[in-house]
Amino acid sequence: METRLRRLLDAVVVMNDLDLDAVLHALLQAATELVGARYGALGVLSADGRGLDRFVHTGMAPEVAALVGHLPEGRGVLGRLIDDPRPLRIDDLTRDAAAVGLPPGHPPMRSFLGVPVVVRGQVFGNLYLTEKDPGLDGGRFTAEDSEVAQALAAVAGTAVANASLHADAQRLAVLEDRDRIAHDLHDHVIQRLFAAGLSLQALTTRLQGPDAEEQRSRVAGVVSQLDEVVRDVRTTIFGLHVMTGGHDGLRRRLLDVVEEMAGRATTAVRTAGAVDVLVTGALATDVLAVVREASSNAVRHGRATHLVVTVDATASDPASGGPAVAVQVDDDGSGVDTGAARSGLAGLSERARLRGGALEVRRRSEGGTRLLWTAPLEEPSP
Repeated sequence: METRLRRLLDAVVVMNDLDLDAVLHALLQAATELVGARYGALGVLSADGRGLDRFVHTGMAPEVAALVGHLPEGRGVLGRLIDDPRPLRIDDLTRDAAAVGLPPGHPPMRSFLGVPVVVRGQVFGNLYLTEKDPGLDGGRFTAEDSEVAQALAAVAGTAVANASLHADAQRLAVLEDRDRIAHDLHDHVIQRLFAAGLSLQALTTRLQGPDAEEQRSRVAGVVSQLDEVVRDVRTTIFGLHVMTGGHDGLRRRLLDVVEEMAGRATTAVRTAGAVDVLVTGALATDVLAVVREASSNAVRHGRATHLVVTVDATASDPASGGPAVAVQVDDDGSGVDTGAARSGLAGLSERARLRGGALEVRRRSEGGTRLLWTAPLEEPSP
């Protein structure tokens, strides 16, 4: 038992490795050694929980694995473990009613031990051990073997969960980095290029002398080139939004809604945080409804000529201090016509109330109106 405990502790140490396959292989190696099994495998369930998405195995030579062909699909005895995730011991697979047989070229397997891989009540997959050494316990897996396997399965489950969290964190970092680049391009590069173009255009009015016409033509050519650069940068910004959230992401839909409602008003759409990841489902629907109504009010009733829409997924809920999404719409219009916009604003207020959020509409000191709608972020689905 002391040797087994030491080997279990050694297995836990591999958790420091972020390479999931390396961790699972090391855990399988430890499991087969600890219970005296010839073969070990670990199947990670697919997203729908009906089959296997990943299958790591040990003990089988590469050339033998090549002869076997495709990996298990989660039927037969393996399917029983998926349907009923409880430890399962079988002395002879060839006599088990649930067994579907082994494919051609597969090495013989009789004794079987399977345990679920569970973390915080969620089943990630199953650990399988087969062909116990005939010199140990008569070649049959024991209750103690099952306990050892369950301990290692728990470690494997944590490894799978950690790998998933690490992948999510990397994805969030990429999304936020692309978002930052897009903002920098929009808020700094485009504005400077635009300002440079205006300065050059202003310069042409001051050009005098016999060659003024030629100089004006050359300046106009430079301004035209700057316009092309601005268009190229905007195309790049759009590409970053698409890569970040896809064609159906919230960023893309925000751009579509604002473009649809803005009419002749000039617009800017800004986001903060990974909105496509954090604001989804019914909450995303509410956010789009808020932006649609606020943009419509600003343009149709407030006669705004400029509109800035900001959706911030890094905001704090004013009531609880928890994570929230904030929708801010700033315009330069004449203000909210409360008579014409009352029903729309009432709808936005009700959306905020149902989500435990808030709605605020006020005049801006520099003119125009600011609408601020906040709601707590939804808990991620398990």
